[in-house]
Amino acid sequence: MRQSEWVTGMLCFFAGSVMADQVTLKNGDRLTGTIVKSDGKTLLIKTEFAGEVNVPWDAMSAMVSSQSLHLALKDGQTIVGTVTAADNKFDVATKETGPVTASKDAVAAVRNDAEQKAYDQQVERLRHPHLLDFWSGMLDTGLSLTRGNSDSLTYSLASKPCVPRSATKLRFIPMPSIGKAR
Repeated sequence: MRQSEWVTGMLCFFAGSVMADQVTLKNGDRLTGTIVKSDGKTLLIKTEFAGEVNVPWDAMSAMVSSQSLHLALKDGQTIVGTVTAADNKFDVATKETGPVTASKDAVAAVRNDAEQKAYDQQVERLRHPHLLDFWSGMLDTGLSLTRGNSDSLTYSLASKPCVPRSATKLRFIPMPSIGKAR
């Protein structure tokens, strides 16, 4: 009876680590948790006790995922499946096409299902924006009252709307100032 309890306990203990993703670093350290995403520079893994850990992409030597990951390649293709990575090569077990291999240098991004869904929603929003999605700017008003030899009241209104042209540049649309003096 005692031996079966011990075996059951050990199976439960190891089942938790088997169902998690694992990242092995070049210095031999291992991180166990859930792979969230990578942008090709850093890999974000969410661990149970350390929280979210950013690992430099170049410091990773191996990776094993228990969940499906979305690998976006630099040539525009996306591969979906469980990933085993070692020796600068990613082996992806896809459901549709079977095993696919990609080099580490060819991978532009890695996302789990939740991150991929958020990414797809952002891409869809950028493809079909609403009227006010990308407008921002400034509205400036001013009021000046002077008294002395002559009284004057001046009101001014100026605006500067801008709309993005690309992900990193903004285009400002010049607008004239409107003012009224009395």
